[in-house]
Formats: sequence, C-alpha cells, structure tokens
Amino acid sequence: MATPSSPFGPLHLSCTDTAWLQELVRLLVHEHMLGYEKFVHQDQRLADPMRWKRNAKRDNLQVYCQHPVQQRKNSSAGERGLRRGLLRGHQDTDVGSALAEMPTLLLVGTMKGSLHDVMYGVLNPTADSMRIKSSYVGDKFASCAVLATIERPSPSDPFRSHTLKWFEGDHPYIFRPIVKNRDFVFMEATGIIQQADGGRVGYHVMHSVTFPGAKTMNGNIRAHMAVCAFYRQQSDGVVEVFTKTTANPGGHVAPAIAVKYGATALLSAQNLVDCAHAKKLAWAVATRARSTSTTSSSSSSSRSGSSSSSSRSGSSSRERRANSGGVCFSCDTSTSLLSRSDTCTLCTRPICPACKVKKALRVVAWTGGVAKHKTNFCGPCTAETMNLDARALAYEEFGADPLAARQSNHRNRLTAHLEGLTASDPNVVVLRPSALSS
Repeated sequence: MATPSSPFGPLHLSCTDTAWLQELVRLLVHEHMLGYEKFVHQDQRLADPMRWKRNAKRDNLQVYCQHPVQQRKNSSAGERGLRRGLLRGHQDTDVGSALAEMPTLLLVGTMKGSLHDVMYGVLNPTADSMRIKSSYVGDKFASCAVLATIERPSPSDPFRSHTLKWFEGDHPYIFRPIVKNRDFVFMEATGIIQQADGGRVGYHVMHSVTFPGAKTMNGNIRAHMAVCAFYRQQSDGVVEVFTKTTANPGGHVAPAIAVKYGATALLSAQNLVDCAHAKKLAWAVATRARSTSTTSSSSSSSRSGSSSSSSRSGSSSRERRANSGGVCFSCDTSTSLLSRSDTCTLCTRPICPACKVKKALRVVAWTGGVAKHKTNFCGPCTAETMNLDARALAYEEFGADPLAARQSNHRNRLTAHLEGLTASDPNVVVLRPSALSS
C-alpha cells in the first residue's frame, strides 16, 4: 500500500492496522462532536474564560489556549483516556504521552464561503496536492509523502479521504545546526457527516501515529500532533469553524513558542476558501487547454473561422469591438492607448488593467517544485468558475487512483498550458524544491 514517493520504502498495513486507523478516525470525530455540540448548545458559542484564554485573532476567527490547570484536569480525564485506550492497543503510547504534555488550542469563529469550497480546499490526498495546498494556505514544509491510501473520494462521498502521510518541516538550512527540522508521521482523514438535526458537518482529522518502518531520518526530531476540525454552513456564504489541536514539537521547545506557531497554523484555515477558488481556476485552465487541443485536432473537417463569425453575428457592437482587440470587452475602454493589453486566460477576450482579475496559480512544475504563475482573468469568467461544483471537481481530481493517467494528464495539461503562457515571464517563481513526487 506504499506509494512510490515514500522515503521509508514499502510500508505494509495489515488488516488490523487499517481497521485501527479507521476506528481512530471514528472515535476522534465522535469525541470532537460531543465538544462541538456542547460549545453550540450549552456554551452558546462562547469560550469559557475560566477554561480558555484568548491567544490570537484574525477577522472572525479566534484562537484560545487552555489554562494550565484545566489542561492538567483534561489530561487526567476523558480526552487522555480515549487516546491511551486507542493507542495502547497499537503500541503508540509515546504519542499520547507527548501530546498530554502540551496545551490544547481551540479555534472558533466564522469565515466567508461555502462548506463544499472549504472541504475542497482541505482535501489533499496526494503528495502533489499536499504541496499545492501548502503553497496556498501557508503551512510550510520541505518534503512530503503519502505513505498509504486507505480511502479515496467516491461519487457519493467526494470529500471522503483517509491517508497515512509524512512531512518534514521547512527550516532554512542556515538554521539546521541550531534548530533541527521536525517531521511528522500521521494519518489524515476528511469527509462530511450528518448530525442528528440534519445539519451537515465537514471534518478534518490529523493524528500522529507510530509505525516500525517509519523512523526519523536526516537527524530530524519526530514531532506529534492531534488536530480535529469541524466546518458547518451557518448561513448563506458563512461557514462556522470549530477546531481543537494539540502539538508537541519535541526537543527543547518552550510551550509558549509551540503555542505561537500552533495559533498561526490554525488561523491559516482562513485561506482554505481562497485555495479552493484557485484550484477551480486551475481546473478551468486545464479544461480549456484540453478543449483547445481537441478543437485543433478536429478542425480539419470544418473551418473554425466560419463558425466563429456566425456565433458572433448576434453579439453586441461592444463585444465585436472587444473581439477585434482594441477595446476592453468589460468597460469599453480603448486599450490602444495603454502600455499593455491583456487577455483573459479562459475566454481570451481583451481586458484593461482596471478590469482584469489577477490570480497567482500554483502548479507542480516538471522539475518537481511548486511554480507560481501570475495569470489574468476577466470578471465574468472568474465569477462563473467560482460557482463550479466543488463536489464534482473533488471526485474528478482525486476519485481515481492517483497514479492513473487521467490525473497525470490533467496536471500535465495545466503545467504545459501555464508554462506556455508565461514562458518568458520573470514573475514565474518556483516556491520551493520538492524532494519527493507522487
């Protein structure tokens, strides 16, 4: 079940291992749901000041850190008991002990967007999608790998995924003699569940695990984490967030520093919707590249010019002038007096600087690094793409075997198309090298 990108060689999961990982997800989601329902119905969505101290805030999201006394009470009660009961059967008590030493962080609040877009932004079941998500959301790492895939998205449950992963932190090499890199081996699961009242809640679980074949490498320190996030559509265009996390970076890191970095990582959830929107635009660009290729191969039977002229016969005079290249199709401003005339990457119509929508799309380049391409779109194409069904895109992108040619061709079309558009563009930047590829 290991993928070619694994730095540890073949990692064989027994049926017992797989069942244990699935049960771990089920129990963690159940435990977290009890806390979420208490927060909503009993606490009226207010963090108890006797238990939680506010640590950070960004827009409508707030991070709280559990008071030390409350943390000790929790560590001796239900939460630690659940972890020990689960992990003892898998010789993983070191994970539970490491996490019990650190404070718990709570992220609550709301962010703009839809539940499906949030879950599409969360979903990253392959090594390439891990890198793409990291570049948009901001949770940096140097290398990553998917060690095993337990569940893949399906047509009926396109956000459901369960994988075993590894990643290595991204400290600059100049600091390596002073600060050792951390790495994590963890299982990650996503999906949507239905509450008793009919409400739909998206979940995202990450929990460190220990496997004999996944030892630390390159002098890294093995860190541990436990994260469970819930997302629920509170109202139209507003998603409620409820996340608890505990992380132990290992080594001699002061808890205050660990809390600071943990709070920053939690607040990066605000970028999930932007990540989903960028992935939708990337999908649209790849689809257009495929359509253009298909049209070119079949154009010998009919002249494209005649069909184009007939389709434009009913368009407005402004669109006709825009298609001629001298007028912005959106605002009717002449582009001949401007220093540069741009076109929309999707519809190819001319747009002036005031009307164009600039997006920096990320792709996994041929070299294996993540490249950022500054791309221009028009307002109508951007709005139309934002309304694409995230469920359908999630299954199309990840539902098949990630090693299958269909996904590879989708990525290759996108990479080739963007690199062709920006072949001489100095603003194309490789964000970070990638030691591993899926």
